[in-house]
Amino acid sequence: MTSTVVLHESPAARELPPVSPLDQAVWNAWVTRGRAKEARGHEMRIKAAKWISIVGLLAAAGLWAYVTPYEVGIRFLAAGGASIVMVQAFQAQRYAFAAVFGALVLLYNPVVPVFSLSGDWQRAVVIASTVPFFASLIWREARQ
Repeated sequence: MTSTVVLHESPAARELPPVSPLDQAVWNAWVTRGRAKEARGHEMRIKAAKWISIVGLLAAAGLWAYVTPYEVGIRFLAAGGASIVMVQAFQAQRYAFAAVFGALVLLYNPVVPVFSLSGDWQRAVVIASTVPFFASLIWREARQ
C-alpha cells in the first residue's frame, strides 16, 4: 500500500518581509557608537599596559632579593610596556614622552642587557623607571 503525501505551503511563508530603506542618520549613529567603543577599549588596553608595567617594576623593586631568576621576564615586561607607551606617545605627537620611553626600551632591552638587576643603584633605576609611566597616566587624563 502506498500513500501519497501532499505538502501544503502557506502563501505567507513565501513572502519576504518588507525592507525599509537604509536610514543614513541611523547608520552614522551606529558607526559613531562603534568607533567610540573601539576608542574606549584602546584606551583601557593602554592604561592596563601602563599599570601592569608600574606594578611589575615596583614588585621587582620590593622583592629585590628574589629578582635575579626572573630578570629576563622583568626586562620583557618593562621594555614591552615602554614600547607600547612610546608608540602611543608618537601617535599623540608627544615626542618628549616618546624619547623617554624609547630610552626605557633601550635600558631594559632583554636581548642585550645594559645592566644586571643585582645592585642597589640598579634598584633605584627600577624604581625611577616607574615615574615616566605615572607621568604618562597623568598627561592622558589631563588631555581628556
